[in-house]
Amino acid sequence: MNFTNKTIWITGASSGIGRAVAFELSKENTKLILSDINESDLWK
Repeated sequence: MNFTNKTIWITGASSGIGRAVAFELSKENTKLILSDINESDLWK
């Protein structure tokens, strides 16, 4: 799939699959919105 120039919202982005997906999409020309119940873990 092509996510170039898309905005993607990832829930559960501080760990597990959500974190892995966020990391991989950050390598593309993609705008990410990241959220998780553990907000402080999003910055680690």
